[in-house]
Order: sequence, then C-alpha cells, then structure tokens
Amino acid sequence: MNDPLQDAVRNALDARARDLDGATLSRLRQARAHAVEQAARPAPWRHPGWLGALGLAGAALLAVLLWPTPGRLPAEAPDEEVLLEIATLDVDLELVEEPEFFEWLGEQPLDGSA
Repeated sequence: MNDPLQDAVRNALDARARDLDGATLSRLRQARAHAVEQAARPAPWRHPGWLGALGLAGAALLAVLLWPTPGRLPAEAPDEEVLLEIATLDVDLELVEEPEFFEWLGEQPLDGSA
C-alpha cells in the first residue's frame, strides 16, 4: 500500500537521522518537546471567553447600526381625511408626492377660508 517513492524518502531520512551528532539530536528533541507542549495548550483565541466577548461586541454593533434614529425614521403617512381631501382637490399629483406639500396642507385651514 505504500508508495515506492515514499519508502525511498523515508529510508533516506532515517539514514540521515542516524548520522546526526548528539548536539543536533538534542536540539531536535527539545524542539519536538516544545512543539508538543505548545500544541497541548489551548490557543488564546480559542478560549470560550474570547468567543463570548466577540459575540457580545458584534451584537452591540448590530444593535447600534439598526437602532432607529430621528433622522432616519420615515415620514408618517397622512391620515385618511387628508388623503380624501387631497383626492378631491384640483391639484397636480406631482405636488402630492412632495413632503413639503403635506406640510403646507397641514397649515391650511380646513373650513375653506383663506
């Protein structure tokens, strides 16, 4: 099941490892022990406390971005009476689409006297 190339590479590396001096073997063993020790420790970013804080910060940011502010609220729709009055007026409908028209209309007296 092993590939002949893999076997050849493994044998060559094993032969080179047998020929290493004691100081190099010692440094390799220390490096291996240090790597195993580091792998056994949980990484700080994997700590569940960090995940909770990150989730909380994301939720707070989302709440701030979606929180309605007075400048972003849509204008209120006019009452039914106002809509009926607009329908009976002889006014260009393009004016009705303008929000200033509704402000002007709200300032006008309803009894027809000017």
